[in-house]
Amino acid sequence: MAAREPSPPSSLEGNKPGFPKKILANKLEDKHLCNICLKILRRPFQAQCGHRFCSYCFNKAVSSGPQKCSACIKEDIFEEPTSILKQGCAFPDNAAKREVEALEAVCINEECSWTGTIKEYEANHEGKCDFRILSCPSCKELLRANELERHNERECPERTLNCKYCKEPFHFKNIKYVDHIKLCTKFRTPCRFHVVGCDMTVEKEKIHDHEQACSYEHLNLLLHFIMGIKVNLESLQPQSLELASHKIHELHQSLRELELKMGQLSGAGAPVQGACAPLPAPTLGTSFTPLPTAVGAALELQLHSEKTKVAELSRRCQELELKVSTFENIVCVLNREMERSATTMEAYNRQHRLDQDKIEILNNKVRQLERTVGLRDLSIVEMEAKMREMSAATYDGVFVWKISDFSKKRQDAVAGRAPAMFSAAFYTSKYGYKMCLRIYLNGDGTGRGTHLSLFFVVMRGHSDALLKWPFNQKVTLMLLDQNNREHIIDAFRPDISSSSFQRPVSDMNIASGCPLFCPLSKLDTKNSYIRDDTIFIKAIVDLTGL
Repeated sequence: MAAREPSPPSSLEGNKPGFPKKILANKLEDKHLCNICLKILRRPFQAQCGHRFCSYCFNKAVSSGPQKCSACIKEDIFEEPTSILKQGCAFPDNAAKREVEALEAVCINEECSWTGTIKEYEANHEGKCDFRILSCPSCKELLRANELERHNERECPERTLNCKYCKEPFHFKNIKYVDHIKLCTKFRTPCRFHVVGCDMTVEKEKIHDHEQACSYEHLNLLLHFIMGIKVNLESLQPQSLELASHKIHELHQSLRELELKMGQLSGAGAPVQGACAPLPAPTLGTSFTPLPTAVGAALELQLHSEKTKVAELSRRCQELELKVSTFENIVCVLNREMERSATTMEAYNRQHRLDQDKIEILNNKVRQLERTVGLRDLSIVEMEAKMREMSAATYDGVFVWKISDFSKKRQDAVAGRAPAMFSAAFYTSKYGYKMCLRIYLNGDGTGRGTHLSLFFVVMRGHSDALLKWPFNQKVTLMLLDQNNREHIIDAFRPDISSSSFQRPVSDMNIASGCPLFCPLSKLDTKNSYIRDDTIFIKAIVDLTGL
C-alpha cells in the first residue's frame, strides 16, 4: 500500500495534461501524443506549425509569453514565425479530438476490468473508478476508493465518530460517548407509560410531544392496567375474608380451651378455698366470662386488627371500583373520537395517494415537454446559425465584411479579451472553395500593437472532393475608404507548399495573409476608413482557371 500514488480527480474541463499511455488497449501511434507532455492528447490544439498539443499544455507553455516549438527544433524544421507558439496562433483540432476519443481504452488502476473508448473513460470512469488510489484525509494512508468508507468508519486511527442520535462528532481518541448519551436530547428513551404497556421509545426532547399525541392510547393502557388490579382485588377479597373468619374461629376455639383449663384449676383449689374462709369463693361464671387476663386481651386485640384490615380492603375496593367506572366512561368517549379521527384520516390518505399519482403523472409530462422544448430550442439555434451563415455568404469570390462597434472591439483586442475575429464564410461558387477572413484589430505577430493584421483562411467545405488542391487562386484584401478615394490594398498568391492551402482536414486551415496590412496610426487619424464606428473589409478571389 505504501508504494501507491494517489489518483488525480476527474475533470471534463481543459485543465489537465494528456491521458497516460497505459490506458490504450491497442498500439500507440505518435500522432496521438502531445508534443509537450508526451502523453495521449486531451482536447488537442494544432499550432500553425502543424504540431498538436493538449489544450492545458499549450496554454501553460505560452502563459509566460511566446515559446519556440520544441517539436520543430527536434525535427530540424524550425522556421519563424511559424514555429513560434503564442496565444491565438493555435486552434482546436476537432478531427484529432474525435480520432483520439474513439481509441479503445482500459482502466489503468490495478484489478479494474473496465474497457471502453477514451471518450467514455474521461466522461464516465476517470476519477470515478472504485479501484483508484485515494489518500485518507485524516491519517493520509493510501487506499482504494472502494475501501475508503470502511476505513473511515472502522479502521482510521484519526477518525471521528458521530453520535447516532444527534450526529455530534467525537474524536476517536478522546471519546466520551457514554457521558454524552446521558444529556443527549436525541437519545431514545422508553416512554414513562412503559410500566402500563406503552412500548414506544422516543427522543428525550420529544417526550412531551409524544405524551400529548398518544394520550388516548396511554389512557387505554391505564384502563386495562386498573381493570387488572380490580380483578386481582376482587379475587383477593374473598380470600382475605375467609382467612379472617378462619382466624376468628381459631380464636374462639382457643378461648374455649382456656376457659376449660381455668375450670380445672378452680376445682383443684377447693381445699385451699376452705382454709381461706374470709375470702369470697369466686364462681366460674364471674371469674372467666370477661377474660380479664393478658391472654384474652391479646386475642381481642388481634381480632380487632383483622377486622380493621378487612374493613380497609373493602373501602379501597369501593374507591377503585368508583375510579374504574369513571375511567371506563372517559375511555368510551375517547374511543368514539378515535374511530371518527381514524375514518377521517383514512379518507385524507386516500385523497393524498390520488393527488400524489396525479402529481407524478403531471411531473412526467412536464419533464417530457421540457425535453421536447430543449430539443426544439437547439434545432432553432442551429437553424438560425445556418440562416445567418447563408444570408451573409456570397458565391462569386467577392466578400465585403462590415465590422461595426469598431472602438469597443479594438479595446477588447488591446486588452486581450478578443484578439482575433472571424468573418462569415464565402465561396468562389455554389460548389466552390469555402473561405473566411480573420482580422487582428491590434495586430498579430510582427504587427502586434502597430498594425491591423488581416489573414485569409481556407475552410473545409461540402464540395472539397470535387475541387483542385492545393488552393492556388490569387487573393486581394482591401480596407475600403468610405469616400471611395484611397483604399488600402494588398494581394498575394498562395504558397502551394504551405499547409494553409492544402485540402482542409479540420474545420479550417491555418490562416495566411498580411500581419502588416495597415498601420494603426493610419486608423487613428481623421480619415474616411472609419465612419459611424464602422469599417469595411473586402476580399476578392481571382476566379481565373476555375
